[in-house]
Amino acid sequence: MANEEFDYKNIQVSVKLNKNVENIKKILDKFPDLIMREIKIANNPKHGAVFFYINKMVNINIMEEVVIKKLISRNEYSPYDISNPEYFKYILGINDKDILSSMDKIINKILDGKVVLFIDEIDKAIVIDLKNIPSRNIEEPVVETVIRGPREGFTENISTDIVLIREKIKSPNLKIEQFILGRETKTDVAIMYLSNIVNIKIVNELKERINQIDVDALFVTNTIKEYIEDDPITKFPTIFSTERPDVIVAKLLGGRIAIFANGTPVVLTVPAIFTEFLISTEDFYVSYIYATFNRYIRYLGFAFSILLPGLFVAIITFHQEVIPTSLLISLIKARSAVPYSSLFESFLMLTVYELVREAGVRMPRAVGQAISTVGALILGQAAVQAGLASTAMVIVIATTSIAAFTIPSTNMYTATILPRFIFLFLGGSLGLLGLITGVIIFLLKLISIRSFGVPYMEPLAPFVKSEFGDLIMRRPIWSKTKRSSIITGKKSKKRKSFNPIEKKFKEKNRE
Repeated sequence: MANEEFDYKNIQVSVKLNKNVENIKKILDKFPDLIMREIKIANNPKHGAVFFYINKMVNINIMEEVVIKKLISRNEYSPYDISNPEYFKYILGINDKDILSSMDKIINKILDGKVVLFIDEIDKAIVIDLKNIPSRNIEEPVVETVIRGPREGFTENISTDIVLIREKIKSPNLKIEQFILGRETKTDVAIMYLSNIVNIKIVNELKERINQIDVDALFVTNTIKEYIEDDPITKFPTIFSTERPDVIVAKLLGGRIAIFANGTPVVLTVPAIFTEFLISTEDFYVSYIYATFNRYIRYLGFAFSILLPGLFVAIITFHQEVIPTSLLISLIKARSAVPYSSLFESFLMLTVYELVREAGVRMPRAVGQAISTVGALILGQAAVQAGLASTAMVIVIATTSIAAFTIPSTNMYTATILPRFIFLFLGGSLGLLGLITGVIIFLLKLISIRSFGVPYMEPLAPFVKSEFGDLIMRRPIWSKTKRSSIITGKKSKKRKSFNPIEKKFKEKNRE
C-alpha cells in the first residue's frame, strides 16, 4: 500500500507487536534505510520487542553497549514487572514524555533520528534519544568577521546554538519556547528571551504570528522572517539577523527576542530599529572614541551609498552654477567623448558595478573577491579609455560602492540598492528639487515603519532625548547604568552608577 494512501494520523499503538510492526512498514514502505531489529526482553521468549530507527542517524555503539544490554538482561532490583511500561522507564532512565501512543508522533520521532521501541503486550512505544547526525563544527562566521572579539558562530544544529547562548547567560530568566513548523519538514523552531527584561506583549504577538505559519517546508529563518514581519513590502529590514552568539546575547540583554530554526546558522531578533543595522559588533571591543568615529563614518556611508550618484547627476545636469569654474571645465572636457547623458552614464556604470559585485559573490570564495576587485578596476579604466564613461563618473560610482560596504548589515546593504537607482532617476530628471522631494518621501516612509509595534526610527522619530546619546555615539560602558527603554518600554537598572573620572577626582581631593 502506498504511503500517501495509508492514513495513520489517528492510529494508536496496539498491544500486539506484529500489528505495530505492520503499521510502521506500511507508513515507511519505501525507506531502504529504515532498520528493524528484534530482541527478547530479559532473554524471555514471551516478551518480544522491536527497535525501529533510520540508519546512520543514531549512535549504534551506545545502542549496543548500553540500551540493548540493559534490555536483554533481567533487572532484579526493579520494583516493576516487565509487562509494565514503568519497568522500562526505570532501567532506561526515560521520562513520561518519551512514552507515546500516537503513531503520528512516533513516525515523527523516527524521522527525527530517534530510536523507537515497541514491546509485545504493551500499547505504548518508548522513544530513546540516540540521535547522532553529523554536523558542522563551531567556526567563525564568514560574513561577520571581527578583528577583536569572539571567533565562534552558530551552526545548523539548533541544540548546539541554544547551548552557545546558555553558556553565556546563566540565568533562570532565560526562557525558551519551542515550535514545529512545516507540514513535511517538521522543522524545530525556538524563541528565546529574558523574562525579566522583555516586553511580554511583544512575546505574545510573536508567538501568535509564528503559530499562524502554515507551510509545507521550512529550511531557513528567512521563511519565518517573511511571514512575521510587519510590512513585507518594505525594502528595509525590520528583523535583525546574525550568525554570532555574542550579538544575540547583547540583543537578549537589550530586551529583544531571538528566533532559532534547525538547519540554519542564521538567528533572527525582534523588534529591530534602523540604527542597530549600522552598529558593528566590533564597536564594543574597541575604544568608545574610535567606535563613535566609525559610527559617524557608517552614517555618512549610508547617505553616500543612496544619494551620491543622484546628487552628482543632478548638479552636473541642472545646477552647473554651483560647481567652481575650473572644476566645471575639467568635467566638461572629461565628458566630451561620452556619447550619452550623465543620467544614462551613471545608470550604466551602476548596473555594471552590480553585475561585477554579484559575480564576485557567486564565484568560489578563493577567487571571488579578487575577480570583483580586479574586474571593476579593469572595466572602469577600459570604459574611460573607450569614451563610454568619464573619469569623474567612475570616481563617483567607486565612492558609492565603497560607502555602501561600510554598512555592517548585509540586509541593510541590500536595501540601499533600489533607493540608489530611484534617487538617481529623480536627480537626473528633476534636479535637486526632485532629489529633495525624494529624500522627504524616503524619510516619511522610514518614520512610518514599525517592527512589532516599535517605531523603526526611534529615538529620532519619535524623538527620545534620553536615548539620543546612544544614537550619535558609543558611550563608555561605565556611563550606561540603565537599559534602553525603546524596545522594552521600561527603564531598568543594569548596575550601580560608576564614574572612574569622578572617583579619581575624589581620591586626589582626599590626598
